[in-house]
Amino acid sequence: MKNKKLMKGFSLLMGIALLAGCSGADRKKALNGQPVVGSVRVVNGDSLWTCDFSALKDTIVLLLSDIAEDLQVVKLDGSDEALVPTSNVLISEHYILVYGRQQTPFKLFDKSGKFLANVGSFGQGPGEYQLVYDAQIDESAGRVYILPWNAKALLAYNMEGQYTESIPLPTLVPKGKFKVDSRNSTLSVFILPFNHLPYVAWRQDLQGNLLDTIPGRHLAVHPDFSNEVFSNKVGGTFDVSLFTFFELRPDTLYHMEEGRLHPRFTMDFGGKDIPIHSYQELPHQFVGDVMVKKQVSEYTYTTEAPSYFIMDKKTLKGSFYKFVNDYLGNMPAYLSASSGYYTLNMEPGTLKEVLEKRLEQKTDLSAKERERLRKLADSIQENDNNYILYAKLR
Repeated sequence: MKNKKLMKGFSLLMGIALLAGCSGADRKKALNGQPVVGSVRVVNGDSLWTCDFSALKDTIVLLLSDIAEDLQVVKLDGSDEALVPTSNVLISEHYILVYGRQQTPFKLFDKSGKFLANVGSFGQGPGEYQLVYDAQIDESAGRVYILPWNAKALLAYNMEGQYTESIPLPTLVPKGKFKVDSRNSTLSVFILPFNHLPYVAWRQDLQGNLLDTIPGRHLAVHPDFSNEVFSNKVGGTFDVSLFTFFELRPDTLYHMEEGRLHPRFTMDFGGKDIPIHSYQELPHQFVGDVMVKKQVSEYTYTTEAPSYFIMDKKTLKGSFYKFVNDYLGNMPAYLSASSGYYTLNMEPGTLKEVLEKRLEQKTDLSAKERERLRKLADSIQENDNNYILYAKLR
């Protein structure tokens, strides 16, 4: 009976949080009236998109509905073992995985928010982990994979959260992104290419045998953990790019396939000083940000608030943008995307406060939308577990 009541609560939340998305034609309206800011050319058989930074002029309001389908709002199971911090979220067809850098094990839920299992545990023993840099849910193989920082092996678990094996890696991985292809029993890895490490990327089998390698070469960076590796894994691809904080240089977003890095997107800064920047790939657009570094003391730096940009792959139109969640009263948001989904992990008090503020400030909400947001806000209790917001990218 208790489980039935719990499921009824989840269904209610899902029902009041679902909103209709816009069509593909509506998606293109986001950049209507904006100039062409890029070009696409074939380089060694690869289509490479380039955005001219100087051509970006106006700032548009980018709606979540422009890039994603209906928003789902899921209240996670409130049992003590299921409690999660505000941290990373992975969505797959049937599961929600929540993890972070706190001393909390990965938490696996179904799509209704029902807690299923802790995946492994925090620690230094076999099958345990501390800081984690990347993860993957592989439903077809019934596995969850976890890649810690400075990893020597990829950790594998079953869907009950039990440790099954460690897949050896050919070199230390200071920060790495990976993709397991269970159909071919292969693992592709792209790492922060410190100049003393032999590879920036490689492909191997799940027993640890190398199939092909890519030397670091011009991508190599000094051993500095302020640098990052990005991968959105959009549409089944393994897209990878580097973010460098001190070594400001033009960078490229790549697709890694069959042991090769295929250039996909880059920025043209017109010979001017290169700012701190990063890229991400969406199904129909490239997005990114640029920011200016400032020195505040002899050894300390900060950055100005970033400027976010977007370029459409087909029309090559683009602009700067401000991102809002129009499914929740045009709530200001950050565009966080992974494995084909927009995701957000919110504490109940924060979500309730945001909804109350939107209801107070947005005088142009329709009666139906106002009622929906009011029901959602009123349903949130202070002692609830966190809420997961997600929408499938399109």
